[in-house]
Amino acid sequence: MAKRRPAPPRFIVVARTGPGPWPHPVEIGVQPAGANSVVSFSLGPHAVNSGGRVPLRSVLDGTGLNPLFAAEFDAADLHWLVPHLVRLRDGQADAGDIRAAYEERHGKRPESMD
Repeated sequence: MAKRRPAPPRFIVVARTGPGPWPHPVEIGVQPAGANSVVSFSLGPHAVNSGGRVPLRSVLDGTGLNPLFAAEFDAADLHWLVPHLVRLRDGQADAGDIRAAYEERHGKRPESMD
């Protein structure tokens, strides 16, 4: 009997920009898991994009967004998410809270990705 591989982590897509005033398209996702949450970044056009998965503890500093990630959050108009990420890190929010905040802001449910 073949072993089943575990399902890949599901990310909530919280930002996906097109070409515009920032030099590159940006896609940002959150894989909610409390203090062990991960934020994914994809920068640049699809064919040549770069990015990676960053632990939430690195995306946030003591009280909010780590300045190293400010350019991407500015490009994606994503500063609304920072208080939710702080609550997620502190165990006071979950995937449902992130989805609800996104839907309230954008009027539709966020996409998910593996």
